[in-house]
Amino acid sequence: MQRNHHLTIFPAVFSEGLGLGKYLILARDCPIKYETASKLFHPIMNLFRGDMESNLFSITLFAEGETVDNVLEALRSISCSLVITSTIKQTRKFVRDPRCYDFKFHRWTCDDKLEIRPGEVLENPHEQDIMGVVQLQVNPFTDIRLINHRKHVFKIVTGFMYSLGKSDFVVQVISKEDITEEFPEVMWTAIGENIFISELHVDRKRLEVVMEKVRDRAMETIIAPKSPLYALGYSLPYEIFREGRWVYPRIEVSRAKTG
Repeated sequence: MQRNHHLTIFPAVFSEGLGLGKYLILARDCPIKYETASKLFHPIMNLFRGDMESNLFSITLFAEGETVDNVLEALRSISCSLVITSTIKQTRKFVRDPRCYDFKFHRWTCDDKLEIRPGEVLENPHEQDIMGVVQLQVNPFTDIRLINHRKHVFKIVTGFMYSLGKSDFVVQVISKEDITEEFPEVMWTAIGENIFISELHVDRKRLEVVMEKVRDRAMETIIAPKSPLYALGYSLPYEIFREGRWVYPRIEVSRAKTG
């Protein structure tokens, strides 16, 4: 399946259930390479998406207010233009209905998709809860019998998302309106502060169709080739979970002295 039908699988993680806040930042004209930008804010980085033509990228962070302020200050200090900053209040996750895929002709025959249910809130998450989720993020094929606290873990991991068939691009659309129902390729939609962030996985042919439909409706669009240089995802920031709570780092910019 992975080789013949380009199947990829990844868990649907309800990070809100672990008390993690999430933010989107969109930046333009940063005088740094994408490779550098994608590593700047580890371990609180959740997603990085870089546009293949414009000097434009988005980062999704696990953070709270003061940490976000630190990140924005850091980006300004290296002369990035900040386009959008938004709290992410809720995320909806989807899979295409697998009954719509024709394995003989390698194509989708209908546009139906299914929504994955949100998870539950863990009142007092334990380190083993966090590490169990991370295990599935690192390897979705992990034998669940080997996961400690799996009853807790599956309150946070409520299902598995997948992409099937060749998809060359990740398209991130930031819009004032919810476009979720208009595109079967939408993998997730995040609800921000008066905006919606939707992510689609498409092949080259569908990319043209999608861009034609969203061109006049999108505030910003990022087209990221499916490669580690442009599109990256990271696991939960287990490094900052200490004694039952998230301890966010303070981010500062230091400049090397010259002369």
